[in-house]
Amino acid sequence: MAVTFTPDQQATIDARDSSILVSAAAGSGKTAVLVERIIQMVSDAEHPVDIDRLLVVTFTNAAAAQMRERITQALSGRVDANPGNAHLLKQLTLIHNAQITTIDSFCLYIIRNHFDEIDLDPDFRVADDGEIKLLQQDVLADMLEEYFAAGDEEFLSCVEYFAPAGKEKRLEEQILGLYEFAMSYPWPGEWLTGHQDDYAVTEDSLDECSWILLLKSYIRSMLEEAQELLAMTKRLCEEPGGPYMYLDTLEADGLLIDRLLAADTLEEMYEAFSALVFGRISSKKDESVSPEKREQAKQMRNGIKDLLNGLAKKYFSASPRVQAERMAECAPYVSRLLALTEDFRIRLDGKKREKNLMDFHDMEHMALQILTKKTPEGVQPTATALEMREFYAEIMIDEYQDSNLVQEYLLRSISGEEEGKYNRFMVGDVKQSIYKFRLARPELFMEKFDRYGKTEGKERRIDLKQNFRSRRQVTDSVNACFACMMGRDLGGVEYDRDAALYPGASFPEPEGQEEGDVYETEVLLTAAGEDGLDDREREALAIAGKIRQLTGTLPVTDKETGQLRPARYSDIVILLRTTANWDETFKKVLEECGIPVYITSKTGYFAATEVQTILNFLKVLNNPLQDIPLFGVLKSEAAGFSDEDIARMKAETGAEGRRLYTCLTVYATEGTQEELKEKSLLFLQLLDRFRRYVAYMPIHQLIEEFLKETGYLYTVSALPGGEQRRANVEMLLTRAENFEKTSYFGLFHFIRYMEQVEKYDIDYGEANVQDENADTVRIMSIHKSKGLEFPICFVAGLSKKFNMQDTMKPVIMDMDYGIALDYVDIDSRVRGSTLKKAVLSGKLRRDSLGEELRVLYVAMTRPQEKLILTGSCKDAEKVQRILDEGGAGLVAASDTPYGPGRLTFTLRSEASGYLDWLLPAWAVCGQQVQILTASELLQEQMGEEQGREQLKARLLSFEKEAARRSAGEENEEIRLLRERMESVYPHENLKNLYTKTTVSELKKAGMEEAAEEAYHLFEEKELVPYLPRFIREEEKVSGTARGSAYHKALELFPFAEYAGRLGRKAAGGAPDPAEVKAILDRMTEEGTLLKEFREAVNPGKIAQFLESSLAARMAQAAARGRLYKEQPFVLGLPAKTLDDSFPEEETVLIQGIIDVYLEEEDGLVVADYKTDSVTRSQELINRYQVQLDYYARALEQLTGKKVKEKIIYSFALAAEVPLA
Repeated sequence: MAVTFTPDQQATIDARDSSILVSAAAGSGKTAVLVERIIQMVSDAEHPVDIDRLLVVTFTNAAAAQMRERITQALSGRVDANPGNAHLLKQLTLIHNAQITTIDSFCLYIIRNHFDEIDLDPDFRVADDGEIKLLQQDVLADMLEEYFAAGDEEFLSCVEYFAPAGKEKRLEEQILGLYEFAMSYPWPGEWLTGHQDDYAVTEDSLDECSWILLLKSYIRSMLEEAQELLAMTKRLCEEPGGPYMYLDTLEADGLLIDRLLAADTLEEMYEAFSALVFGRISSKKDESVSPEKREQAKQMRNGIKDLLNGLAKKYFSASPRVQAERMAECAPYVSRLLALTEDFRIRLDGKKREKNLMDFHDMEHMALQILTKKTPEGVQPTATALEMREFYAEIMIDEYQDSNLVQEYLLRSISGEEEGKYNRFMVGDVKQSIYKFRLARPELFMEKFDRYGKTEGKERRIDLKQNFRSRRQVTDSVNACFACMMGRDLGGVEYDRDAALYPGASFPEPEGQEEGDVYETEVLLTAAGEDGLDDREREALAIAGKIRQLTGTLPVTDKETGQLRPARYSDIVILLRTTANWDETFKKVLEECGIPVYITSKTGYFAATEVQTILNFLKVLNNPLQDIPLFGVLKSEAAGFSDEDIARMKAETGAEGRRLYTCLTVYATEGTQEELKEKSLLFLQLLDRFRRYVAYMPIHQLIEEFLKETGYLYTVSALPGGEQRRANVEMLLTRAENFEKTSYFGLFHFIRYMEQVEKYDIDYGEANVQDENADTVRIMSIHKSKGLEFPICFVAGLSKKFNMQDTMKPVIMDMDYGIALDYVDIDSRVRGSTLKKAVLSGKLRRDSLGEELRVLYVAMTRPQEKLILTGSCKDAEKVQRILDEGGAGLVAASDTPYGPGRLTFTLRSEASGYLDWLLPAWAVCGQQVQILTASELLQEQMGEEQGREQLKARLLSFEKEAARRSAGEENEEIRLLRERMESVYPHENLKNLYTKTTVSELKKAGMEEAAEEAYHLFEEKELVPYLPRFIREEEKVSGTARGSAYHKALELFPFAEYAGRLGRKAAGGAPDPAEVKAILDRMTEEGTLLKEFREAVNPGKIAQFLESSLAARMAQAAARGRLYKEQPFVLGLPAKTLDDSFPEEETVLIQGIIDVYLEEEDGLVVADYKTDSVTRSQELINRYQVQLDYYARALEQLTGKKVKEKIIYSFALAAEVPLA
């Protein structure tokens, strides 16, 4: 079916012989329009263009591939309709070589075809980020070493200025930061040298600086804002019930602002702001004046005072003379820092040439060098550029708002505009420019947006405003919010009628409901409370509840049929500003609630245990005297050392300050415990063997050999999340192979390579083993979502604060205004901001806020059917108050071009997070906001009271279904696996021989025949599903948890304080249940006893125990310092003592924890508390005789003292049970 285009879209497709800027709003179908324009140009009957004569530049490889595919399909359709058309058939051949590409691929194409023009070896290689970072570090280290060796005074003073007290790393960071920034300029060397005199100013020349003009413009705009706020305050005072008595003071305030506005030079502005004194408002009382309006007027005036005082403090705390003197003192250091950076750039460029490699910046600059030349007349095209101008019929640029200056010069050089051939076609949306961190220049877009006319001409602007993605409810919400928040002053563009979204798609409406009610935008804010959840968990819980509410009920449009169907998990996406520290929390909570989740933008590769273990092993090979990596390897499954092993080793060999490796080597020869001694020796042999491998084995083979010899890959594969772990290890092998293709080699450099990759956040993300097409809820970053669309979209984490770290750095960089830094008195170490630093810091903050506003716009324009905004709030009452006031005093003017009115610039520019914008915007536009407490979250999820039990049952059935499948329904693969699993091992007698086991396992295995006859060898635990925390809190405590609770309570009980009071015959009597309850409550209040444990313990049962003779003996022992509780132990026994069939030479380590033992004059007493539900003492004897026997044996071996008694105290029987 033929696509029908809107008039604006058709105009975009048809326009010829013009340079065209298409301002394409979100969801406006720009890709379809671009593809159709290409097809029309290629298939034009009168003036057809070959597809390879069109240069189409996209932002990503994926976008380029998608566009090539769409064009190919469209051409194939034309060929099918006209099989004899030779021109179209030719296009299907040319499409494979057509330049539909990213800017870096296009640059590479230019370099490979014209390498001789810049004297480049054609066998060059593109280096990866890790290798480039290593090379930068090496070149910089060598350069600084030379300077230090030369002892140049200017250099040394520069070091002292930027990196005092031996903190030379700071200087390195400044140089690298400046280098990266300068490389986004077309001629980086020119930028670095051109700004070396930026701080060489005098008082007279200060007013002529370009950045002072920026300051003056900003000050004027803020003063005009103050005038507007003052006018609003006056209007409030003049209303019926308004505080009219304030008007005289407000008039005086107006005169102050007029004087500030009249100041022209910096000196005049300084004098005006220095003389700033505000009068007191009238204290006259009048009952006709509304207290609310009086208070509101006070707050509005205070806002004006704060605004003006803030300007005075930030920019006029010192006179222009003092400011110029401070800057003049900084000038040598600015010049020297930029000179060092330029020297570094030249050296690095030389080293890259020497190694014949390049990075992304080099691609752009080398391509620019091939296409342009600098002359006194300006930038001129080279002969190569002129050839390309002649060849390309049109230059098409997608996502033009994210271009930088280098790319602008590149594409301008091969367009024909300078010769009257207007053939640039630029598509973008400045409201979606979100790559400031890549030094994008949205100003390039806006310069043409303002200059190009909206009528036909050589330079033409076409606005695509209709949104074909979203329902009206979504576009209405976006328009209402951004009309309040976005403007040219913050965000880069006026959100007026030209910028607004107009719904253009038709959606089927659900029957039996008022039109669109179910699709209205929702806002969910969670209020902080004493629920044990942090803000992220609470917000995720709210999202989980809403997802449950929407899935299966909200009608969404099926992509295939165009008909409504119930929403599925795969229709839902959760967008986050940053996924770091958020995605895993959300995933955990949602999965606890039974909601499947897929994380599309993962980080955390270097934090994965299996990756850390292998890297730590390599670090130990390189230098075994590194304690932390060695400890990590020893503790891993690859080596198998326990905490107790390492503690014993250190205790027996670790003289103060001795390295762990030294302890290991000493213990391997002199250790007292044979098993640990042998383990230490085996590990050292492994280490020695691999250190020999290092000399000749490639890194990836070294890792493979480690996996093979230790079986580590199989071990991690068997752990929870084994598939993911295995994929991470295999990914590390791939990275090692890639490293071997770089100019570096060897273990030392591989370790450095990986450290640089981790340090500079070149995080690969964990290897992807999930199916992104499965029916799961997706979590991704807002940046990852750009260009995508989803039926239901949660924009989450709106309470997160903005990252403004860049505004606080010692050196601030700006492409137009150079660099700015603090003033430092080296002698006194006093630091203060220079005027230029204050100006550029403020500009950077406003630019960053504008970027954040555009990021929010991208997020809110992703949904097709429904938008839900979520966050958390610390002060729910304050939030409600803002919403109730309806934006009073927050809107700068009621006559803005579009919408209900824009929020004041002061409010918008002082925002610290999205909610600082959204809350007043919602108040102004009347958006309903739901603030949920913890209890309301549960109600939202589960409805009526019985809903909690229904949800429990649902989760339980989910777990039981999984268990039933694993136990019952066997497919052929499982049947074959079972046959293999049930085959008889020929050495059956050794199957239970473990290097280490626990007393509990020996007890379970029933080493005594009597226990075997009376009980199952392995007690079958009741299947308990893993339920969300909010449900688990309501559960009855399991038997195991109850036992732990009693053990913990008695571990904490202050027995020594009750010596002489415990036991039935004690004077004064043991504590009664009420006193015990008070003791337990105090433990909970102090945070030593968990609330769940406290609720599981019956104070009456503890009181009964305290009347026992065992309790009395424990109290007496505690008073003497001879009571020991929760004591861990490791016991080495000949394997033959456990089973006669085991070899005599084998040893088994048994570990466990003794609940309590006490020392009396004639020996030790071992005791254990049991909460088992029994009716006879013999049941406990049968179950636990083995366990206490091992406890006794361990104590005797470790202390050298005789165990005279073994006692179980049964809470069920309220009695002591002696054991033989």
